[in-house]
Amino acid sequence: MLKVTDLNISYGPIQAVKGISFELGKGEIVSILGANGAGKTSTLFGILGVVPAKGEVRYKGEPMERKTPKEPTEQGLILCPENRRIFPALTVEENLRMGTFVRGNFKQNVESVYGLFPRLKERCKQEAGSLSGGEQQMLAVGRALIAEPEVLMLDEPSLGLAPVIVDDMFRVLESLKERMSVLLVEQNATKALSISDRAYVLQNGVIVHSGQAAEMLKDDNLRKAYLGM
Repeated sequence: MLKVTDLNISYGPIQAVKGISFELGKGEIVSILGANGAGKTSTLFGILGVVPAKGEVRYKGEPMERKTPKEPTEQGLILCPENRRIFPALTVEENLRMGTFVRGNFKQNVESVYGLFPRLKERCKQEAGSLSGGEQQMLAVGRALIAEPEVLMLDEPSLGLAPVIVDDMFRVLESLKERMSVLLVEQNATKALSISDRAYVLQNGVIVHSGQAAEMLKDDNLRKAYLGM
């Protein structure tokens, strides 16, 4: 579904991503792991064209133009960003409608989102800013899903959530591979690897390790050296 080759991203003299390459297959969950500042978010932004990037991005086998972030979104690459970025003054339902601004059909997809996150249906007329942190994260993921992604990119979906909410969130994410491919950026390596098929570890903008997620979970040296586990 997605093949990234020799991706380079710089902010002035600082090179944040240094020639990384990776793939995401159909129906896979692939994680990009690493500490703060490793280049994970920059990688997602480079794929979408949010920041200038050098290198090739191929989507479903074809080179992708990334002149504006709208073009990948129209083709089905949907980002659920870090820190949620919901519209706090709008209701839950209105936020979900905003997810279909470029792609997707609200009427066709809203019940599917509510099925994954029943709390959102209960609070559909409530202002998003009054939701708990966990409910806001559900809303952010739901807003991305309502746009009918073929590739869903998630940036730190567990950030700041209580453990019980994290468990619920990852159960939902694991269920999505039946419908789409998922590229997951996470610091919670244990949770990410537990639902992933494969993973890449970023350190200082370079991929320092990659492999099958199940094998990486068993590798004590890798866990201690790079994953903080």
